[in-house]
Amino acid sequence: MNQLPKINKGNLSEQVYGTIRSSLMDGRYEPGERLTIASLAEQLGVSITPVREAIFRLVTERALEMRAATSIQVRSLTPSELREIQIIRHHLEGEAAAQAAGRISKKELASLEALQADFTKAAASDPLEASRVNREFHFRLAAAAQMPMLYATIEAMWAQMGPLIHLYHLNTPTRILASGDHGHYDVLRALTARDPDACRRAIQADIGVGVVMVEWLEAKEAAGAAS
Repeated sequence: MNQLPKINKGNLSEQVYGTIRSSLMDGRYEPGERLTIASLAEQLGVSITPVREAIFRLVTERALEMRAATSIQVRSLTPSELREIQIIRHHLEGEAAAQAAGRISKKELASLEALQADFTKAAASDPLEASRVNREFHFRLAAAAQMPMLYATIEAMWAQMGPLIHLYHLNTPTRILASGDHGHYDVLRALTARDPDACRRAIQADIGVGVVMVEWLEAKEAAGAAS
Protein backbone atom coordinates (compact mmCIF):
# COMPACT_ATOMS: atom_id res chain seq x y z
CA MET A 1 0.00 0.00 0.00
CA ASN A 2 1.26 3.50 -0.85
CA GLN A 3 2.13 5.53 2.23
CA LEU A 4 1.23 9.21 2.01
CA PRO A 5 2.69 12.02 4.15
CA LYS A 6 0.62 13.27 7.08
CA ILE A 7 -1.26 16.51 6.50
CA ASN A 8 -0.65 19.54 8.71
CA LYS A 9 -3.43 21.80 9.97
CA GLY A 10 -4.60 24.51 7.61
CA ASN A 11 -6.68 24.21 4.48
CA LEU A 12 -7.10 20.46 4.81
CA SER A 13 -9.20 19.94 1.71
CA GLU A 14 -6.69 21.74 -0.52
CA GLN A 15 -3.73 19.94 1.02
CA VAL A 16 -5.36 16.54 0.71
CA TYR A 17 -6.28 17.27 -2.89
CA GLY A 18 -2.72 18.35 -3.70
CA THR A 19 -1.19 15.30 -2.03
CA ILE A 20 -3.39 12.76 -3.79
CA ARG A 21 -3.09 14.58 -7.12
CA SER A 22 0.71 14.65 -6.83
CA SER A 23 0.72 10.94 -6.03
CA LEU A 24 -1.26 10.28 -9.21
CA MET A 25 1.15 12.40 -11.27
CA ASP A 26 4.15 10.61 -9.77
CA GLY A 27 2.72 7.20 -10.62
CA ARG A 28 2.25 6.01 -7.05
CA TYR A 29 -1.00 4.35 -8.14
CA GLU A 30 -1.58 2.00 -11.04
CA PRO A 31 -4.39 2.30 -13.58
CA GLY A 32 -7.49 0.59 -12.24
CA GLU A 33 -6.21 0.55 -8.64
CA ARG A 34 -9.00 0.87 -6.11
CA LEU A 35 -8.82 3.57 -3.44
CA THR A 36 -10.94 3.96 -0.34
CA ILE A 37 -11.74 7.23 1.40
CA ALA A 38 -11.26 5.67 4.83
CA SER A 39 -7.82 4.31 3.98
CA LEU A 40 -6.66 7.61 2.49
CA ALA A 41 -7.95 9.51 5.52
CA GLU A 42 -6.04 7.18 7.85
CA GLN A 43 -2.80 7.51 5.88
CA LEU A 44 -3.04 11.29 5.76
CA GLY A 45 -4.11 11.66 9.38
CA VAL A 46 -7.28 13.61 8.58
CA SER A 47 -11.02 13.11 8.78
CA ILE A 48 -13.07 11.62 5.96
CA THR A 49 -14.62 14.95 4.86
CA PRO A 50 -11.56 16.64 3.25
CA VAL A 51 -10.64 13.35 1.56
CA ARG A 52 -14.14 13.02 0.11
CA GLU A 53 -13.98 16.61 -1.16
CA ALA A 54 -10.59 15.97 -2.78
CA ILE A 55 -11.84 12.75 -4.39
CA PHE A 56 -14.84 14.55 -5.90
CA ARG A 57 -12.53 17.17 -7.42
CA LEU A 58 -10.28 14.52 -8.92
CA VAL A 59 -13.27 12.66 -10.33
CA THR A 60 -14.41 15.90 -11.97
CA GLU A 61 -10.91 16.32 -13.44
CA ARG A 62 -11.10 12.74 -14.76
CA ALA A 63 -8.05 11.60 -12.79
CA LEU A 64 -10.22 9.22 -10.76
CA GLU A 65 -13.56 7.56 -11.42
CA MET A 66 -16.33 6.77 -8.96
CA ARG A 67 -18.63 3.93 -9.95
CA ALA A 68 -20.50 3.90 -6.64
CA ALA A 69 -20.38 5.75 -3.33
CA THR A 70 -17.59 3.49 -2.04
CA SER A 71 -16.00 2.41 -5.33
CA ILE A 72 -13.19 4.75 -6.37
CA GLN A 73 -10.59 3.79 -8.94
CA VAL A 74 -7.62 5.30 -10.69
CA ARG A 75 -8.80 5.82 -14.25
CA SER A 76 -7.64 3.36 -16.87
CA LEU A 77 -7.23 5.43 -20.00
CA THR A 78 -8.24 4.01 -23.35
CA PRO A 79 -5.73 4.17 -26.22
CA SER A 80 -7.73 6.97 -27.88
CA GLU A 81 -7.81 8.99 -24.63
CA LEU A 82 -4.08 8.61 -24.14
CA ARG A 83 -3.43 9.52 -27.77
CA GLU A 84 -5.49 12.70 -27.27
CA ILE A 85 -3.53 13.58 -24.13
CA GLN A 86 -0.27 13.05 -26.03
CA ILE A 87 -1.44 15.44 -28.77
CA ILE A 88 -2.37 18.08 -26.17
CA ARG A 89 0.97 17.66 -24.41
CA HIS A 90 2.82 17.86 -27.74
CA HIS A 91 1.45 21.33 -28.38
CA LEU A 92 1.24 22.76 -24.86
CA GLU A 93 4.52 21.46 -23.46
CA GLY A 94 6.19 22.33 -26.74
CA GLU A 95 5.08 25.94 -26.43
CA ALA A 96 6.04 26.03 -22.75
CA ALA A 97 9.53 24.78 -23.62
CA ALA A 98 9.92 27.39 -26.36
CA GLN A 99 8.92 30.16 -23.96
CA ALA A 100 11.22 28.76 -21.27
CA ALA A 101 14.20 28.93 -23.62
CA GLY A 102 13.99 32.72 -23.56
CA ARG A 103 13.09 33.14 -19.92
CA ILE A 104 14.85 30.45 -17.90
CA SER A 105 17.35 31.62 -15.28
CA LYS A 106 20.78 30.07 -14.70
CA LYS A 107 19.52 28.71 -11.39
CA GLU A 108 16.50 27.08 -13.03
CA LEU A 109 18.67 25.55 -15.75
CA ALA A 110 21.07 24.18 -13.15
CA SER A 111 18.15 22.60 -11.28
CA LEU A 112 16.99 20.88 -14.48
CA GLU A 113 20.50 19.54 -15.08
CA ALA A 114 20.59 18.20 -11.52
CA LEU A 115 17.18 16.60 -11.97
CA GLN A 116 18.31 14.81 -15.11
CA ALA A 117 21.32 13.45 -13.24
CA ASP A 118 18.95 12.21 -10.53
CA PHE A 119 16.70 10.65 -13.17
CA THR A 120 19.60 8.72 -14.70
CA LYS A 121 20.51 7.30 -11.29
CA ALA A 122 16.92 6.42 -10.37
CA ALA A 123 16.26 4.78 -13.75
CA ALA A 124 18.81 2.10 -12.88
CA SER A 125 17.14 0.93 -9.69
CA ASP A 126 13.94 2.75 -8.70
CA PRO A 127 11.20 3.10 -11.35
CA LEU A 128 8.89 5.00 -8.98
CA GLU A 129 11.56 7.58 -8.19
CA ALA A 130 12.42 7.79 -11.89
CA SER A 131 8.78 8.52 -12.63
CA ARG A 132 8.65 11.24 -9.96
CA VAL A 133 11.87 12.91 -11.15
CA ASN A 134 10.78 12.74 -14.79
CA ARG A 135 7.55 14.53 -13.89
CA GLU A 136 9.49 17.13 -11.89
CA PHE A 137 11.73 17.80 -14.89
CA HIS A 138 8.74 18.43 -17.16
CA PHE A 139 7.01 20.62 -14.57
CA ARG A 140 10.04 22.78 -13.82
CA LEU A 141 10.56 23.27 -17.53
CA ALA A 142 6.93 24.34 -17.90
CA ALA A 143 7.19 26.62 -14.85
CA ALA A 144 10.16 28.40 -16.44
CA ALA A 145 7.81 29.54 -19.20
CA GLN A 146 6.06 31.77 -16.62
CA MET A 147 2.61 31.00 -18.04
CA PRO A 148 0.38 29.93 -15.11
CA MET A 149 -2.71 28.96 -17.13
CA LEU A 150 -0.67 26.84 -19.49
CA TYR A 151 1.05 25.22 -16.52
CA ALA A 152 -2.29 24.35 -14.88
CA THR A 153 -3.53 22.67 -18.06
CA ILE A 154 -0.34 20.61 -18.32
CA GLU A 155 -0.82 19.52 -14.71
CA ALA A 156 -4.32 18.26 -15.49
CA MET A 157 -2.96 16.05 -18.28
CA TRP A 158 -0.32 14.56 -16.00
CA ALA A 159 -2.85 13.76 -13.26
CA GLN A 160 -4.58 11.49 -15.76
CA MET A 161 -1.53 9.84 -17.30
CA GLY A 162 0.89 9.67 -14.34
CA PRO A 163 -0.03 6.07 -13.46
CA LEU A 164 0.71 4.96 -17.03
CA ILE A 165 4.09 6.72 -17.11
CA HIS A 166 5.09 4.74 -14.04
CA LEU A 167 4.18 1.51 -15.84
CA TYR A 168 6.24 2.70 -18.79
CA HIS A 169 9.30 3.14 -16.57
CA LEU A 170 8.71 -0.30 -15.07
CA ASN A 171 8.64 -1.93 -18.49
CA THR A 172 11.31 0.05 -20.33
CA PRO A 173 14.89 -1.31 -20.33
CA THR A 174 17.20 0.60 -18.00
CA ARG A 175 19.73 1.10 -20.81
CA ILE A 176 17.15 3.27 -22.64
CA LEU A 177 16.08 5.37 -19.66
CA ALA A 178 19.62 5.89 -18.37
CA SER A 179 21.12 6.53 -21.80
CA GLY A 180 23.07 9.67 -22.57
CA ASP A 181 20.81 9.94 -25.60
CA HIS A 182 17.71 10.48 -23.48
CA GLY A 183 15.54 13.27 -24.90
CA HIS A 184 15.97 15.50 -21.86
CA TYR A 185 19.61 16.09 -22.84
CA ASP A 186 18.50 17.66 -26.12
CA VAL A 187 16.17 19.89 -24.10
CA LEU A 188 19.02 20.97 -21.84
CA ARG A 189 21.28 21.75 -24.80
CA ALA A 190 18.54 23.84 -26.42
CA LEU A 191 17.93 25.72 -23.18
CA THR A 192 21.65 26.44 -22.80
CA ALA A 193 21.70 27.80 -26.36
CA ARG A 194 18.46 29.70 -25.66
CA ASP A 195 17.00 28.28 -28.86
CA PRO A 196 13.17 28.26 -28.65
CA ASP A 197 12.58 26.17 -31.77
CA ALA A 198 15.13 23.54 -30.81
CA CYS A 199 13.72 23.39 -27.29
CA ARG A 200 10.19 22.92 -28.63
CA ARG A 201 11.33 20.13 -30.95
CA ALA A 202 13.33 18.41 -28.22
CA ILE A 203 10.52 18.19 -25.68
CA GLN A 204 8.04 17.19 -28.39
CA ALA A 205 10.37 14.38 -29.46
CA ASP A 206 10.62 13.26 -25.83
CA ILE A 207 6.83 13.27 -25.49
CA GLY A 208 6.59 11.37 -28.78
CA VAL A 209 8.38 8.42 -27.22
CA GLY A 210 5.14 7.93 -25.25
CA VAL A 211 3.63 6.32 -28.35
CA VAL A 212 4.84 3.03 -26.86
CA MET A 213 2.31 3.53 -24.05
CA VAL A 214 -0.47 3.83 -26.61
CA GLU A 215 0.76 0.69 -28.35
CA TRP A 216 0.91 -1.14 -25.02
CA LEU A 217 -2.68 -0.16 -24.24
CA GLU A 218 -3.83 -1.23 -27.69
CA ALA A 219 -2.13 -4.61 -27.28
CA LYS A 220 -3.66 -5.02 -23.84
CA GLU A 221 -7.15 -4.24 -25.19
CA ALA A 222 -6.66 -6.67 -28.09
CA ALA A 223 -5.54 -9.41 -25.71
CA GLY A 224 -8.59 -8.79 -23.50
CA ALA A 225 -10.94 -8.92 -26.47
CA ALA A 226 -9.37 -12.18 -27.69
CA SER A 227 -9.82 -13.83 -24.31
